Amino acid sequence: MFKPVSPIVRHCLWGSAVVMVGLGGLFSSSAIADGIPGVTLGTETGAETSTPVTEGANAAYTQAMLVGYAATEEADYQTALINFRRALDERPGDVYALRAISNVESYIEAERRDQLRLQRLAELRGRVDAAVTARDWACAAATVDEMMILVPADSLDRSRLVTYRGELSSLLDARSDIDQWSTICPG
Repeated sequence: MFKPVSPIVRHCLWGSAVVMVGLGGLFSSSAIADGIPGVTLGTETGAETSTPVTEGANAAYTQAMLVGYAATEEADYQTALINFRRALDERPGDVYALRAISNVESYIEAERRDQLRLQRLAELRGRVDAAVTARDWACAAATVDEMMILVPADSLDRSRLVTYRGELSSLLDARSDIDQWSTICPG
């Protein structure tokens, strides 16, 4: 007779199921997943399936998930996303594939935001260089202020910008080359 298990034991069994999914190729689809009666490999996530999970589908799912995880480790997010979606095709509604897809999509979005931030920093560096060449200290100071917002507060680059901004403040206070100010910055 089957006895109910405690929530702690059930949690441990679910963790074992995850490990077994990763090792799916080592077990047959008719094997009982981590000792839970009535649960076979391929159904341990609780995902609804319209067709029974076959040994080939289980292998395809496992392969796609493993390739996805490896690609994520290498920061090859497009490859990871493709493979996690393949795994989801094999097991529609699978929580692990869905979570992996969500994670990778967030990594891609963060990478895109970082690229835009770096691009903006490069544009601002060009403006600072032009302002310094023209001795437009007001524009240089304003541009450095913009750059500081885009650089992490605890970085060495931020410290360098703060120091440089202090040097520019000295030139502003001295009103050095005042006739050149605001010739470079737009507006």
